[in-house]
Amino acid sequence: MMKSILYKVLLAAGIVLLICFLGGLMYLRYDYYTNTLPSYNSTPLSVYYLIHGVIFLIPGILCFIMSMILRSKLKNKS
Repeated sequence: MMKSILYKVLLAAGIVLLICFLGGLMYLRYDYYTNTLPSYNSTPLSVYYLIHGVIFLIPGILCFIMSMILRSKLKNKS
């Protein structure tokens, strides 16, 4: 019972993290090229993409992998 709830929570967290990743990429690109925030200075956009990927993409992929492992264990058990 607990594993099925954890599987669903991890899957939902992975989906939310990937949505945040994609939405953030669009926002970063828009904000960088319209210069609405003067805080970017001379840092290339790829640095911001890398930081954003580490914060959202890697944990999102890990959540998906862990949820698929739990799902396969649940299917093998029944």
